[in-house]
Amino acid sequence: MKVKTTARRQAILDAASALFQEVGFAAASMSELANRLGGSKATLYSYFRSKEELFVAVMAEAGAEMKKGSFESLDPDRDPRETLVSFGRIYLRFILSPWAIAIRRVAVAEAARSDVGRLLYENGPKVGWSLFAGYLTRLMDRGRLRRVDPDRAAAHFRALMEAEHVDMFLLNAREKPDDAAIDSAADAAVDLFLRGYAPD
Repeated sequence: MKVKTTARRQAILDAASALFQEVGFAAASMSELANRLGGSKATLYSYFRSKEELFVAVMAEAGAEMKKGSFESLDPDRDPRETLVSFGRIYLRFILSPWAIAIRRVAVAEAARSDVGRLLYENGPKVGWSLFAGYLTRLMDRGRLRRVDPDRAAAHFRALMEAEHVDMFLLNAREKPDDAAIDSAADAAVDLFLRGYAPD
């Protein structure tokens, strides 16, 4: 029965992700989700104790894919620029995807009313960027970056990556950039970061 249970949980996550994107967190209800799945609220609550927990699980699943595809592939023994460019391009494509933008809008809208924003941060970006800071620490240990606070350096890298496109796309002030524009933005951000943190 384990396979069936796992499949059912995944079906709930997929349906919940679609519902949150369509109507937002506040308007989404467990009743509507149960209707879409053809089951009962009791079944949903046997998997997730609350709507907040379900939302965090949806976020965690996406974060796990991002973590596996980029954060965990950071190798301090590879050329830093090559590694950071590859990471940056993957990261920008992920956060500029319609799904990621929709979920981010939901989290921002709910942040003042519930713990959803905080839970999203603690189960997603905080985990990933802590891994990135660890990667930067290993580069510093090898003399490839100037010795500084790695968490601050990670925050600077993230800010450079997002500066050119993310806010405007998030606020619907610009169309999603194409792959060439994403690659160009990532490359420029990496070059600026490496100049700023070059060894003394």
